[in-house]
Amino acid sequence: MESSIGAILAGLDERQRRAATLGPGPAQLIAPAGSGKTATLVARIGVLISSGVPAARILVVTFNRDAAAELTHRITARLGLHPGSGGPEVRTLHALARQIVLDGPRPPRLVADRLPLLRQARRRVLARIATGEDLPSAEELPSAEELDAVVSAAILEGRMPDGRIAEVVAAYRDLLSVRGLTDFDGMLAGALAGLRTDADRRRQWQERFSHVLVDEYQDVDGTQVDLVALLAEPERNLFVVGDDDQTIYAWRLADVRRILQFPERYPDAVRIVLETNYRCPPGVVAAADRLIATNRERVPKRLRAAGHSASPTGEAATSIMTWALRGPEATERLATALPGWAAVHGRVAVLARTRAELGPLLLALLRAGVAHATPVKAPLQAEEVATLLGDLQGIDLAQPPLPVLLRARSDRGWRRGDPSDAMGEEAHAALDAAIGWAVGHRRIDGYLAAFTEAKHRLESLRDPDAPIEVTTVHGAKGREWPVVVVLGIEVDRFPNKRALDDALDPGRALEEERRLAYVAVTRARERLVLAFDPERPSPFVEELMGRRPPNRDAAYSPTSAATVSR
Repeated sequence: MESSIGAILAGLDERQRRAATLGPGPAQLIAPAGSGKTATLVARIGVLISSGVPAARILVVTFNRDAAAELTHRITARLGLHPGSGGPEVRTLHALARQIVLDGPRPPRLVADRLPLLRQARRRVLARIATGEDLPSAEELPSAEELDAVVSAAILEGRMPDGRIAEVVAAYRDLLSVRGLTDFDGMLAGALAGLRTDADRRRQWQERFSHVLVDEYQDVDGTQVDLVALLAEPERNLFVVGDDDQTIYAWRLADVRRILQFPERYPDAVRIVLETNYRCPPGVVAAADRLIATNRERVPKRLRAAGHSASPTGEAATSIMTWALRGPEATERLATALPGWAAVHGRVAVLARTRAELGPLLLALLRAGVAHATPVKAPLQAEEVATLLGDLQGIDLAQPPLPVLLRARSDRGWRRGDPSDAMGEEAHAALDAAIGWAVGHRRIDGYLAAFTEAKHRLESLRDPDAPIEVTTVHGAKGREWPVVVVLGIEVDRFPNKRALDDALDPGRALEEERRLAYVAVTRARERLVLAFDPERPSPFVEELMGRRPPNRDAAYSPTSAATVSR
C-alpha cells in the first residue's frame, strides 16, 4: 500500500477524521445525505491497513453488487492498491451468506427468482380449497408479487401470517424443501443458523476477519444485524455506517429502530454524527433539515451546507423552485420544459413516490418526443394492457375502440375500488392510459395501429445515456443530479395515502414517507423543483419551505433561478 495515514486523511473534515481513526471496538457513524460517507469509510479502511491490519482480514459489507463494485474501485484508487493484490474483502450480505451456506454440510441450491414457485404454491392452495362455497377471495390470496414481502417476514423474522396466506407460505416452503432449494432470505437465515449451531464453523469465520465494516446499516433486517454481529465476535471490531433519516425500506424489513438502538446493543460503542452536507446548495440543506426535524424517531442532528450556516438567508429563493401541476396540460408543459433545464444544468432527474405516478409523464415525454432514461415501464408496455388489447382480437375492427375497451376491462373485473380486485395502482394507471389513448379514434384498427406505432416510438426514445432521467425515489437513493424535480408532492400522493392506510402504525408510516421526501430533495446538487397542484400541496411542501406555498401558478425558469408567476 502506497498511501500514508496523512495522505489517507487529506481532505476530510474533523468529524470524518475522528471516525476514520477510531480505535478498536464497536462504532457507529451516522452519515446524512451528502456528508462524505464513502470517503470516510474508505479512509477508515486505509487507516486500518496502514496501522498493520492485514487487508485480507477486513470484511466490508454492502447491500448490492453495484455498491460493492463502486466501493472496491474507490478503495483501490484512494489507497493506491493494485487490482488483484489482496485488498479487503468487499461483499454484499447475500454473497457473504451464500458463501457461508456453501461452506456448510449439504448446501442447498439457490433459486434466484422465487416468484414462479410462489405462484405454484398459490395455485396449490387455490386448488385444494376450490370446492363448494369455500372459494378464497383475492383479498385472502394476494398475488405472488404481494406475497413476496410476507414470505420474507416469515423466513427472516418468524412473523407468520394468518389464514389462507399462511397456507401459501407453508406450501412454498414445502416446495423449497422437496426440491433441495433455498431463496435469498433462506440463505441469510441458513447462514446465521449454521454459525449459531456449529461452533467450529463459527470460530473459523470469526477468525477469518478481525474487522467488520457495514455500509448502509439503516437498511439491514434483523437477521442481517445478527449475522454481522456474530462475525465481529469476539473482538467486536464492528464499524457500521448509515443514516437513520434515509431508512426507507420498511417493506424489505428495515426498521429505523435498529440503527437508533445500536448504542443499546453495544453500550461501549462510539457514535459519531456527521452534519455537513457537501452535495446540496445551502437552501436545499436548510429545507431538508426543516423537513426531517419533524420526525421523532431519529438521531438528533442539525444539517448544514459546507461553508455555510445551517439557516442561510435567502438561499431557498435561488435553489428551490415550484412548478404548478394545474390543468390538463400541466404534465405536457413539464415534459417540454425538461430539455431546456437539461441544456442549462447538464442532467435532470424527475422523481416520484410510486411507479404509477410516473405514467402520465412518460406518456407526455412520448408525445413531446423527448429522449429519456428510465427503469420504469411506460403504461403502454404493461402486461395488463397487452392482455386487454388481446381481447380485441376476433371482433369487428370498424367499431369505436373506447366502449369496447371499457367493456373488456369490466368483463375482466378490473375495476378500481372493487374488493375482489387484487391489481395494484400501477396496473390500473396503465389501463387508464391505454384506454385514454383510444379517445379520438373512431375505429379499433386505427387505434391499434397508433398504439403499436407509439410503443415503437417509445422504445426509440429510451436512452440510458439521456440527460433526463425518470425514476422513483427508491430508485434514486445513493445518486445525485444537478436538477431534481419531485413530481406530485401533494396530499394523498406524497405522503402516499395507501401506504398510510395500510400501515399497522400510521404515525411511523408517515415518518417513513417524510424520510422518502428527505431522500428525494437531497439528490439535488444545484436546483430542486417541487411540482404539485397549488390547490393540494403536500404538508411536506410547507415543512420544506417553512411556510405555506402560494396558491398560484408558478413555474421554474432555468434562466432566472427564481420562482416566477405565470
